[in-house]
Amino acid sequence: MLNFEHSNHIKTLLTAIQNKEQIDLSYFEDVSLVDFLQAIIQVHYTEGQFDIESIHELIASYNQHMNEEIQNVYISLDDNHPLNILQRENKLFKNTLDQINNKLVTLEQDKDASIVADGLAVIGKLYSHYNRKEKLIFPILERKQVYTLNRKVWAMDDDIRATYHQLKNRLKRIDEIEFKHIRKSFDALYHDMKQMMLHEEDILIPLIQEIFEPHDFEAIARESEAFGYAVSVPEVWTDQDRVYEGNKQSADNNQNIKIGGGYLTLKEAELILNHLPLEITFVDKHGLFKYFNEITESQDMMFIRTPISIGRSVANCHPPKSLKKMRQVMRKLKNKEQETVTMWFKKGDEYIYVTYKGVFDEAGEYQGILEYVQDIQPFMELPSVVKRDI
Repeated sequence: MLNFEHSNHIKTLLTAIQNKEQIDLSYFEDVSLVDFLQAIIQVHYTEGQFDIESIHELIASYNQHMNEEIQNVYISLDDNHPLNILQRENKLFKNTLDQINNKLVTLEQDKDASIVADGLAVIGKLYSHYNRKEKLIFPILERKQVYTLNRKVWAMDDDIRATYHQLKNRLKRIDEIEFKHIRKSFDALYHDMKQMMLHEEDILIPLIQEIFEPHDFEAIARESEAFGYAVSVPEVWTDQDRVYEGNKQSADNNQNIKIGGGYLTLKEAELILNHLPLEITFVDKHGLFKYFNEITESQDMMFIRTPISIGRSVANCHPPKSLKKMRQVMRKLKNKEQETVTMWFKKGDEYIYVTYKGVFDEAGEYQGILEYVQDIQPFMELPSVVKRDI
C-alpha cells in the first residue's frame, strides 16, 4: 500500500536537490528499498513531478548515504542473467551513441550516411531491448501490482522508436535536406535514450531485483530469444539451485470429451489447435489474455506471444498509442455492433491478415474475443486458372 509520508519526504528531498541544497536521508534508513522506490514511482510517474535527472541525483545520494549501489545486479554475476543483459545492452548503446556523436562533423562534411550505418544498426537493436522489457518484464510487474511505471515507460519507448525511425529516414535523404534536421533527430535520440537508461538502471532494475523471484527471471530468460538481443547471449540463464518438478500429465488428457460435433481427448484438441494454419489468441470476457496456440516457435510467429503474458490484461499487452483503437474494437464486438473487425498489413514478404471476432455462448452472453492471424501471401500467388486434382 502506498505510504504518502514516504512520497512527501521524496518531494522534499527532490525540491532540495533542485534548489542545490543539502539533503538529509536519515528518514529512509528504516525504510525498505522497495518502499523507497515505490515512493519515487508515485512522485515521478503517477504525479508527474520532477525530472529523471533530479531523481538520478537522489539515487546517487541514497547510495552514498546507505553505502551501497542499488543499480548493481547482486543476484547473479552471470552475464546471461536477464538483468545483466539489460545492463550490457545499455552500455553498448551508450558507447555507440557517443561514437555516432563524434562522427557527426565528418558526416556533415562528407554527406555519406555509411559513416554511421554500423552504429545506427546497433542502436536499432533497441527494438529487441524494449520489446523484451515490455512483453516479458512488464507482465510480471503487473502481477505484483505495479502498473503506472510500465505504461509511462512504454510510452517513452514508443517515442524513442519513432525518433529512431525519423533519424533513419532523414539519413536516407542526407543530400536533399539541411543537416540541422539530421542533427536535431540524433540529438533527440541521444537525449531520450540516455534518459531511458536512467529510468531502467535507477528505478526499474533495482525494483525488479527486489521483488522478482528466480522463477520469474527464468521465465524471462527462457522467452527472450523470441525478441532477440543487442549483445551476445550464448546460453539461457537458469537458477542452478532450483529444484525442478517433472511435468505432471493429467489422466484426463486421454479421456474423450464431447467437443463440437464429435469427441476428442484434451491431447488431440491441443494438437489440432497447434496444427491450424492460423495464429489464434483468445481474450476472455474480463479482458484477460487467456490462450494462444503454438503453431511455431515464438520468434517465428507473425505476432510474437509468450506464456509469460498469460493472465495479463489485454490493455497492457498493447502500446499506449494503440490503446484507444484496441478498446474501440473490443467495444464494437462486445456490443455486437460488428460481428468481426479485420485489418491487414505487410510484414517483410508476408501479407498479414488479422480478424477479431466476438465470442458468445448459446444464450448470447459475451464470453470474449477471438483473434486469428494468417499469412495470405500464398493466396496472392494462386494461379488465375482454377486447378482441381480431386
